[in-house]
Amino acid sequence: MPQTQPPIQDDISQAHPADQRLLVCLGPRPGGPHLVQTAWQMALAKNAEWFALHVDTPAHATGSEDDKGNVAQTLLRAEQLGAKTFKIYGLHILDEIISFVRQHDIKTVYLGRSGTKRWFEVFSRSLADKLVHHLTEIDVCLISQERQPSRSHGLRPGPLVRSWRDYLLAAIGVALCTGFNFLVFPYLPLSNLVMFYLLTVVIIATLLERGPTIFASVASVLTFAFFFVPHYNSFRVANTEFFITLVVMLLVTTLISNLTMRVRYQAKVARQQEWQTTALYEMNQTLAGKADLEELLQAAVGQISGLFDSRVSLLLPDVQKKLLVRAGAPLSPEDVREGLVANWVFKHGHFAGAGTQTLPEVKWLYLPLVTSNNQVLGVLRLERRSSAKSVEVEYMRLLEALSRQIALAIEREDLSRQTRQAQLQIETEQLRNTLLSSVSHDLRTPLTVIAGAASSLLEAKDSLDQQTKQELIQNIYEEARRLDRLVHNLLEISRLQSGHFIVNKDWHVLEEVLGCALSQLEGQLKDHPVHINLPQELPLVPMDPLLMERVFINLLENAAKYTPAGTPIEVAGMLAGPELRLVVADHGPGPPLGQEEKIFEKFYQGRPGTARGAGLGLAICRTIIEAHNGRITAENRPGGGAIFSFTLPVPENYLPWESPLTDAELLPDHET
Repeated sequence: MPQTQPPIQDDISQAHPADQRLLVCLGPRPGGPHLVQTAWQMALAKNAEWFALHVDTPAHATGSEDDKGNVAQTLLRAEQLGAKTFKIYGLHILDEIISFVRQHDIKTVYLGRSGTKRWFEVFSRSLADKLVHHLTEIDVCLISQERQPSRSHGLRPGPLVRSWRDYLLAAIGVALCTGFNFLVFPYLPLSNLVMFYLLTVVIIATLLERGPTIFASVASVLTFAFFFVPHYNSFRVANTEFFITLVVMLLVTTLISNLTMRVRYQAKVARQQEWQTTALYEMNQTLAGKADLEELLQAAVGQISGLFDSRVSLLLPDVQKKLLVRAGAPLSPEDVREGLVANWVFKHGHFAGAGTQTLPEVKWLYLPLVTSNNQVLGVLRLERRSSAKSVEVEYMRLLEALSRQIALAIEREDLSRQTRQAQLQIETEQLRNTLLSSVSHDLRTPLTVIAGAASSLLEAKDSLDQQTKQELIQNIYEEARRLDRLVHNLLEISRLQSGHFIVNKDWHVLEEVLGCALSQLEGQLKDHPVHINLPQELPLVPMDPLLMERVFINLLENAAKYTPAGTPIEVAGMLAGPELRLVVADHGPGPPLGQEEKIFEKFYQGRPGTARGAGLGLAICRTIIEAHNGRITAENRPGGGAIFSFTLPVPENYLPWESPLTDAELLPDHET
């Protein structure tokens, strides 16, 4: 694929002093690319910051599509060469340039030299002379235009020869007004007839362009002078009074047409700017609410497709830098040329395709997705559904701004993903360090006890009596069980919080699950009587029995660990609405005030040093209960102690009754 444009230059990357800023002013005439190229070379030579400016006036609004295309392509070319481009709407070119120069502290202005003057320019000063007169502190440089191919010497295809339909409508309007004036001429003075012509000119100025409006003004004066001013049916004026009336009428109609055209132009500019601002705002709001890349791309495709009535695709590179369609219309594998154009745009960061000066013969328009640091992330592909082959040139800059918004959104999503990964790595490292610091002591203590008891049995087995041997064996067994529970909790918390475990819910009897938990804690609960108060008609409960058994084991073991020997532990339950509420209470010190929620975090111990443990039991309980769509809380008991309560949802058709019991009534005196 041949490269038709020189690569984008990025030499002007550092800050520049104000006295090195230069401005190139672009007009609708051919030769703009040569002017931009010259200004770019001057900026490189001076290491200067440079601007490209085009002032759009009502006169330009009625220009040809070729002129508008020249302006749009020249601005795009200037931006590719590193200029800050601006398109300003105004009524007078001189006033807008002066305002821009003073606002940006420009010291040098480059203008294109016109090859030949048109007839009305002979009687007025040039734009360069006016700038020098009003801005004495700046340098104005005229650049000769590049020689253009010769054109025919006929009339320039402007509004006077291009829109015969509008001129015909203007002539019909003047003719209708003249016919109406013939009807009322015998009854009304001439001043009233003039008002009817003025009204006709205002209506034509409101509906048509400037050329037909001026034509209607002149035609109104001529028809009025010919038909209604003595001598009738001739252009001879009987006296000076009628002559003044005709002159004033011509001036008023011309002034009205100019003012009306200005109002129409300003309204058109306001509507266009409002539409573009709304489009940018809606795109920003749409992309800001998308966190997932696929949703972001689909939303961007839908937004641009609706704005430009087109088929849109977004192509992003894979790991091998091969462009793939990630959203929108697919790329036909048979159309190899389109794929080559997309890769060329991604490689060079230039516009290409329909409506541009680069590879205009292809049917799609391709735009690079460029970030703020000029990194190309992908390609936007667009094809109009309407009869228009390409996007209107005045909207190319809007499309470029939208593509930059998409690129920034993709970059933001990528940075957010990298941030999440980095945060996950940090949290993993912190978890690893916390795990090592938390369990090192709990692992070392049982291993030390086991090793010491086993060493005593091996070295002094003949000298130890039977009771001592039994105590050592019992210590080995209990420490091994404690070590097994610690390792089990570590594995359990890793499995539960990995997000890959499955809750196998089924209908089970709660008493059986609680009984299995109590049977495994006979050694730990030998000094703590357990009181149970469960409803006799308790229905089957949907739960995972193994996970729920782990909840009871951890809560009961936690209560036995932090309460004095001989104090009871209560387990109670009640039905409240569509859920089953279970309570495990003790008579220990209770959780520290203000830390009722914090004790459910991993490796957190409410009263460190008072009991052995890694601080994982309550974290496992919360994870299991939340996986059952329940909730668990901790609070201090009014008479001293802790109350751990959790809920399990139960279908309403399995609720035969509701218990009105309070927390005080749930804690019975019946011992198991």
